[in-house]
Amino acid sequence: MLFFLGLWASKIYYRFFEKNKEADRMGIVALKFDDRFLYHIAKPKTVIAVTGTNGKTTTCNIIADLFEKSGYKVAFNKDGCNLRPGLSKALILNTSIFNKPKSDVAILEFDELSTKDLMAAVKPNYIVCTNLFMDTMGRNGHTDFVFNKINEGLPQDAKLILNADDLISCQLGDKQQKVFFSIAKSNKEQNQVHSRNCDIKVCPKCYHKLTFDFIRYHHIGKAHCDNCGFTNPKPDYLVNYYDDSKMEVNNVRYSLLNDSLFNIYNQLAAITVCSEFGLQNLNDYFSKMKIVQSRFFEEKINNVVLTCQMTKGQNPVSLSRALDYVSNLKGKKEIIIIIDDLFDIRSKERSEVISYIYDTDYECLNRSDINKIIVAGVRCYDYKVRLLLANVDENKIVAIEDEKKCAQYLSNDIELIAIVHDIYQYRNCQYLIDEIRKKY
Repeated sequence: MLFFLGLWASKIYYRFFEKNKEADRMGIVALKFDDRFLYHIAKPKTVIAVTGTNGKTTTCNIIADLFEKSGYKVAFNKDGCNLRPGLSKALILNTSIFNKPKSDVAILEFDELSTKDLMAAVKPNYIVCTNLFMDTMGRNGHTDFVFNKINEGLPQDAKLILNADDLISCQLGDKQQKVFFSIAKSNKEQNQVHSRNCDIKVCPKCYHKLTFDFIRYHHIGKAHCDNCGFTNPKPDYLVNYYDDSKMEVNNVRYSLLNDSLFNIYNQLAAITVCSEFGLQNLNDYFSKMKIVQSRFFEEKINNVVLTCQMTKGQNPVSLSRALDYVSNLKGKKEIIIIIDDLFDIRSKERSEVISYIYDTDYECLNRSDINKIIVAGVRCYDYKVRLLLANVDENKIVAIEDEKKCAQYLSNDIELIAIVHDIYQYRNCQYLIDEIRKKY
């Protein structure tokens, strides 16, 4: 009875009282009545869970778009609320007052540290793990800690969709069926790309030093152990070719949603799980699809191209990939960096855990075609110090505490503006976009 009271109360709350429809408060209402609400609510026949360090929201959005365009009714926590209240809300909105599912499939983003509880409640048929990297130190700690949290919560009968190029997450699961995806090295890529972070250096089987045959970035690539023979698993879905606009997976051509390598991985993960489910003609949908705007946005304002790339706060790998991507965009450019996360924004006393600043590859910004770098927010002077350590010319660096004033420091004679922002800086990013439109 408490379950139904929670179900009905949450629906009434959402209908009449919840002003912010993107919040997860209706899920909180349901859980107030029944703390095992997520176990009791009806689920559709197919449940797809997506977890990992980076790329969860983008991958979920791509998968959801593919299912919806294929004619399926989808339950989806598209706002990125990936704990019990957010998952509860996604299912409540697609469940009748009599606890009957109204959707054909649920596509749910899962917090990687809450896997054991959430997956036991939801019982997904497919589990996608995008990757495992060094993340927020205060919460996630080492990748081994996160790996174990995910691994102990995996249902035995779920099919795992794993990144064969990630030597950490590809080891997830024991008795589960596994399907692997991978991107083959292209002729344009170097054999060894230097990154400050490499989260696996010794063999997980015998603890001898790994030999890397190819490093795409960080620990993503190909490696083997000379002692026991450990190496990457053989991929079932392989990107055998890609360029700026398309890629071929198992010799089937697809339009690229975005030419950044991390988004190619996200798209590939979506192709893999959707193909395993049995969706057909995926490329017919990709040609009309875009990366979710909160994660990537591009617009031409007269003669200036504006690009916005979201990153994950206090996550050196996510930020390194974002900075590398915008630094390689063509043209004379200026870059705005507003990446303070929610803790830094709200806290009156700054956290002493700032290792992520020094673990990030700021060296990629030491380029002659970058005219200016504007760092803003409560950590702006820490970021300036890091840029100086990366040998960026001090005359190119502007450090300001007020994010909304960034547009005032942009030059007039530039071809491209790139904003790299944390998810909690999204509103400030939208404000800056409006200011840049006025200026140019």
